[in-house]
Amino acid sequence: MRTPSNRFRAAALHLGISMVIAACVFLSVRQLWYPGALYDSAGGRDLFLLIVTVDVVLGPLITLIVYRPGKPGLRFDMTTIAVLQLAALGYGLWSLSLSRPVYVVFVKDRFELTRASDIDSADLEKARGTPYQRLPWTGPGYIGVTFPKDPNEQFELMNSASAGKDIHTYTRYFAPYERTASAAAAKAQPLAALRRFNAGRDAEIAALPAKYGRPEAELAFLPLKTGKADVTVILAARDGAILGLERLTPWEYR
Repeated sequence: MRTPSNRFRAAALHLGISMVIAACVFLSVRQLWYPGALYDSAGGRDLFLLIVTVDVVLGPLITLIVYRPGKPGLRFDMTTIAVLQLAALGYGLWSLSLSRPVYVVFVKDRFELTRASDIDSADLEKARGTPYQRLPWTGPGYIGVTFPKDPNEQFELMNSASAGKDIHTYTRYFAPYERTASAAAAKAQPLAALRRFNAGRDAEIAALPAKYGRPEAELAFLPLKTGKADVTVILAARDGAILGLERLTPWEYR
């Protein structure tokens, strides 16, 4: 007999299982691919919510419609729903992995966010034998770049940048951040500038010295362009060591 209680009980069980799976996936995505301020600013939350909302809602909804105890082929129907739901989740995670941040790159006077989809496979091949041959899966790494000295290469890079593919997407120019940390420190601004860019958020800025265990004079910052909502990279003023990311506006928008 097809009763509402049976259907709703089955749909509720399906929803509970889906939510547990979604929670496990969320923790992985949140902690590894989009840590800290990057979850909101780099679009991780929007993408994840879209994927999970569709996946978590769709499966239990179909179960609510088709479930009937004793129905011929019910096991096949439920198996098909589960397979389709897992396939949809897998495709969504694959899409999310393509846009995951892989590097936070210091370039001249700011940081740029490099996503997995920004780097061509040919560039990875050129990086053979270096730490940049494989893209990280456990969170973005902090690196710098070395600019080419050859005029022809400089011209090619300039043309590429005007077309939307700048130096922070070419692995052959990647370098350990330690090599560029002093340059980052030289370009960094004092926290006082953050107060100008973030009206009404003085309390958040005032809490940064306690958060990072340093007096304000020993802290500085540079902007990080994410392509969505720019955030602030907190540095040690003396040596440019990266201390963390904050959801603070790093410059004045005009």
